[in-house]
Amino acid sequence: MTDAAFDLAGFSAALAAATEKAAARVVMVEGAHEALSGVLWRTGLVVTAHEGLSGDEEFTVVMPDGTRKSATIIGRDPSTDVALLKLETGEVGEWPAAAAPKVGSLALAVGRGENGPITAFGPVSEAGPAWRSMRGGLIDARLVLGLRLVGRAEGGAVVAADGSLIGLAVTGPRRRAIVIPASTIGRAVATLSDKGYVARGYLGVSLHPVTGQAGGSGGAIVVGLEPQGPAAKAGLVVGDIITTWNGEAVESVGAVSRRLGTDVVGQTAKLGLVRGGNATELDVTIGERPRA
Repeated sequence: MTDAAFDLAGFSAALAAATEKAAARVVMVEGAHEALSGVLWRTGLVVTAHEGLSGDEEFTVVMPDGTRKSATIIGRDPSTDVALLKLETGEVGEWPAAAAPKVGSLALAVGRGENGPITAFGPVSEAGPAWRSMRGGLIDARLVLGLRLVGRAEGGAVVAADGSLIGLAVTGPRRRAIVIPASTIGRAVATLSDKGYVARGYLGVSLHPVTGQAGGSGGAIVVGLEPQGPAAKAGLVVGDIITTWNGEAVESVGAVSRRLGTDVVGQTAKLGLVRGGNATELDVTIGERPRA
């Protein structure tokens, strides 16, 4: 046997061992119309990808040993794509979190399907700073993997070469794997366990885009106000044009929506306005979006 063949065999064996170890914490989540993967987060709790779930409240979880257990939804956080399920389990300890992965380092995505574990491996192709999802959630790092997820692997675990948990595998454009970091999941789990939902920021305004404001940028004009909403209480009126948020330019309605994330409730934002052709500023305390 050549050295090259020995190295390949060793790598293959190590990959299989890492998959088997991670698969001991990965389950399959079955709803009425879908099946995807999930991660045993700790005793009695499974996390999975919110976007892969239906609106059901009850699910069946296929455990790593093949047993089937009933689970109920504790809560969902669409802004971070985390859903939390409750079920009866044995003792499950904390899964050690991985150090921040470097571009080019190997990552292993492990899910569970009808026939057992599902796996794919590839490099971390992008590692960037914290970012906000389209729904305003703060994701602690931008991690993209150089692999595509099969549908049932969504919601599974992404692990580093040493077996530590990088995060949750979710699907991005063209089925590329994006990772929700373990630290982001932990924050969502803590809030969902406590409240059953994750609050989003709320101004209580209806907005419409405008263009051609000072400096050539756009803005968002207030076309409606909730009478007891945070914006109305702060003194905004219909016709005000929001042009800045804490000094940063607001060029669209989406620029306001993206700032109303899960981490701004109770904070004060300084809004730059154009009112009747004159520039002014108002401080607004961000409220909690009412639940339907």
